[in-house]
Amino acid sequence: MNETQQLKQATYHLYTFLVSKMVASLGSSVYGFGMSLYILSMTGSALSFAGNMLSSIVPRILLSPIAGAITDRVSRKKLVIGGQIGEITVLCGLLLYTLTYGLSVPAIYITTAVYTIFATFSGIAFSASIPNLVDTERLQKAMSFNQLANSASGIMGPILGGMLFGFVSMTVFLLI
Repeated sequence: MNETQQLKQATYHLYTFLVSKMVASLGSSVYGFGMSLYILSMTGSALSFAGNMLSSIVPRILLSPIAGAITDRVSRKKLVIGGQIGEITVLCGLLLYTLTYGLSVPAIYITTAVYTIFATFSGIAFSASIPNLVDTERLQKAMSFNQLANSASGIMGPILGGMLFGFVSMTVFLLI
């Protein structure tokens, strides 16, 4: 492969990483905030709203060191793909549960916690694989794109989550 092709491939990997990270981070943030708003509207309780936020923070805090250690020992690609499949499976499970029994607060809490577990492993493995995705000249740019995706999803997630919550049904929200 000549130098021009390598440069194009490295640039492709960089932007593919940015889009992938943005979609994953934004989806997680939209889900977390939108479901918390649903709980607030259903129960009228700020404590219940905070409970869902807590069920997305505590697993991440507790499992991040473990996920980091496992990421160092296992294929990062398998962890990222497995985590993404786990996230999709959990949300599909909540959707099926909702269609069958209706949406309930305990189901949302459990789904949020399990979703966060998968997202923790996937996110850490994804971030750890950055040096393997780009060349050394683009490593700093890739790391800044990683932070950009996290920061933008932290800002845009609640906005989009609130908009989706206000304009679509919960079934459509879960599908999105």
